[in-house]
Amino acid sequence: MVSIGPVTSETARARGVRVDQVVSDPAPPLQRYQPGHPDADAKGYVAYPAINPVEEMIDLLGAVRSYELNAAAVQATKNMIQQSLDILR
Repeated sequence: MVSIGPVTSETARARGVRVDQVVSDPAPPLQRYQPGHPDADAKGYVAYPAINPVEEMIDLLGAVRSYELNAAAVQATKNMIQQSLDILR
């Protein structure tokens, strides 16, 4: 899991996003019995990451939606600036 912190206006011009910290997932790995697998332990179990595809997809959709909203806000700001310049002409 990655913790993303706010960016101050001074650093926002050049940097954008700053990662505060990277945190290990406390969920225990999934153990599957596969005695022939090269990564199997002495008992024949292989540890797989505990990834929930539904949760990951929801996080992905949230990130995509957030990006779309931010892109739309930037475009609206650009349009307003352009209209302001057109009025001044």
